[in-house]
Amino acid sequence: MLTFFYIQVYATEVLGISEESGATLIIIINALGIPVRAPLGYLTDHYIGPLNCLIPCVALCGIMIFAWAAAAAMALFVGTKPSLTKDLDKIGTRVGMALTIMSFGPLTGSSVAGTLIARTGGEYLAAQMWAGAALIVAVFALVGARVIISGPRVWAKL
Repeated sequence: MLTFFYIQVYATEVLGISEESGATLIIIINALGIPVRAPLGYLTDHYIGPLNCLIPCVALCGIMIFAWAAAAAMALFVGTKPSLTKDLDKIGTRVGMALTIMSFGPLTGSSVAGTLIARTGGEYLAAQMWAGAALIVAVFALVGARVIISGPRVWAKL
């Protein structure tokens, strides 16, 4: 979310491009996800499973956010949570609980980033580092969930 919230301001203030071109960056970031979604969905459904696909995607976003190049990996979440649930009667409850926990990121992320930007005199580096570090922590949480569900087996389809 941080990328979408601050990319236009970053582009106009730091990179010196026009406001129109800065707004176009948001469209470009969203459009870049279109050709990736279908192949990832196919790969996820038929070969590796949603959790195994989500982990490297979030890791890649965490690495790329340091260069403001990350897009959201939220589309993969929809298929990931149900795949971790053996009892289909509890899917709604578990998805709701996960979304409740995840809501704190979008709720506080932009405010924290704005404070970091303000405290560093308009520099974006602290906000980038914070967002990247948050995604890397999320990767460790996802890997932990994977290990809890499947144990140390590398090729388990989750």
